[in-house]
Amino acid sequence: MADEKSEVTTGGAEPEVKKESLSDRQRLKLNVMYHGKRILAYLTAFAAMDAWVVSTSLPLAYVLSVVTALVVGHYLAGQFHEWGHFVGARVAKSHSPMVPKPSEEFVFGFSMKKTTAKQFLSMSFGGPIGNFLLVFLILVLVPLDNPGRTALFAMALGKAIGVVVFEGPIIYKTLKGGDPQQELDQQLENGSLNTGQLYGYIATTLIWLTIY
Repeated sequence: MADEKSEVTTGGAEPEVKKESLSDRQRLKLNVMYHGKRILAYLTAFAAMDAWVVSTSLPLAYVLSVVTALVVGHYLAGQFHEWGHFVGARVAKSHSPMVPKPSEEFVFGFSMKKTTAKQFLSMSFGGPIGNFLLVFLILVLVPLDNPGRTALFAMALGKAIGVVVFEGPIIYKTLKGGDPQQELDQQLENGSLNTGQLYGYIATTLIWLTIY
């Protein structure tokens, strides 16, 4: 997400058409295309390493497939999480304009001052839902029968757990009547973001060791 200030300052211009002149729908289309290509590239890298493992069974292939799977799983988890937030925001009709220019990480504008607690909760729930959707898709589409495939699943689930550790208390306290901005600030100030990331990586390791 990005606040309104970052929505303005991250704008850029293409050679012929200024990003600022594009409609929200056009900006969304640009983001879908931009991030869709990146997701496809990451999946292609994973597929290539996985095919190497299947065709050769070389120790080096196994090692590189695990490393690639962890990188790809981390990236996909981030994308599903942020797009989940975005979908949650749009479902609740929150003020969530697209930023003028796609960036490496998917970012959209979200003004805490222009949204209700209900809209904030819809946006917040969307992130974890996106993470667990990715976990489900991997379970359905990827057989967990080699180290690399297992590492992909472990990273996706580990990141989902880390997200819940950080965002879960914010959602819970907001549901209980807390102020969204205050709950978010408190989680950031007490180091819960780093704690969530640490728990996520620990969970990733344990899940991989357990399944594999």
